[in-house]
Amino acid sequence: MLIIPSTSREYIHVPVSGATADQPVELAVVDIGAEEPAEDDWVPADVWDGSTAKLLIGPGGTLLLADGAYRVWVRVTAEPEIPVLRSGLLRIT
Repeated sequence: MLIIPSTSREYIHVPVSGATADQPVELAVVDIGAEEPAEDDWVPADVWDGSTAKLLIGPGGTLLLADGAYRVWVRVTAEPEIPVLRSGLLRIT
């Protein structure tokens, strides 16, 4: 589990295999108790190089999270497939 202070602004790194840099990648960070992300939970990766998706979280970042435990998800649009994958746990303290 990745632990980040609530005052920190930094990228979370999500490794993705089997995709290319030209395929759209989105990340969702949802409460750990959620079954899976809702459509409005998805945000485009801030950085995507074909092997790692990055999202800037924290004050002034793309996503500001309250203290708590979260599950990180990744979704790649690789027509005809659009896999939705659990990617790890995140705790904001």
